[in-house]
Amino acid sequence: MRVIVFGAQSHIGFALCEKFLEEGIEVCGIFLDSSSKMRKLLLEERMLLIGRNALFHELTLDHDWRNIEATHVIYCKEKSHNQDQLCFAKSVKTAIETKSHYFYVAPDARQIKEDDQYLTSTLESYTLFKLPGLYGPFQPPEEKIHQHLRSCVAGQKNTLIIKESIIFITDAAETIVEIIEKGDYQKVYSFLCELKDETIESVSVEVKMNAKETVQDESAGYRIINKTSMEKGLLEQISCIKMYREIYGLDS
Repeated sequence: MRVIVFGAQSHIGFALCEKFLEEGIEVCGIFLDSSSKMRKLLLEERMLLIGRNALFHELTLDHDWRNIEATHVIYCKEKSHNQDQLCFAKSVKTAIETKSHYFYVAPDARQIKEDDQYLTSTLESYTLFKLPGLYGPFQPPEEKIHQHLRSCVAGQKNTLIIKESIIFITDAAETIVEIIEKGDYQKVYSFLCELKDETIESVSVEVKMNAKETVQDESAGYRIINKTSMEKGLLEQISCIKMYREIYGLDS
């Protein structure tokens, strides 16, 4: 088994690379240019955590990977990146050339309508992973949870209210890899996570939402994944911010 992950620099993309490597699966990660100095430095730190691994190949859109015999092509959407649409187009072309099953991973399900229409007209089969918001270590710095936790580390006292379904990054990556490894794919998997109203005093967060969300399409392969408690996940994220506080601008 050999997978190509397009958009490997994204939050979910890198987490998938890490999980595949943990499973002993060869990974070719296609990285887009870092959009900021902070992201570039954080990516360098993450690469150090992987270290030298014969199963991991770091590539860019400029590399020629046509000779790679992939079994699975995974595209991780990062709409804010200026190379995202080029990355999407090349991922589809690669799936066709390698005759690989295609997986489209979208952290924001609202972004995929136009891409889904293109996939329907271009590929014989493919699988969509529709994800809610993701949080956890190395969350993009523009996300509100990261901004709140960063302010906590800086000693500011604010309370963040969460009213939408979110999933810990590692739980999302593990579930996607589990589905891919099983090999019996449905067309759509929409991930939900049961959250209860709670106050997490350790990180000044209040969760206020219904415990269950309505599933409108039973054929869409909805999966409830709730392996990591909200408090544990947030504490892991805040530990990451503390570890790389200089990169996050907390020592200036």
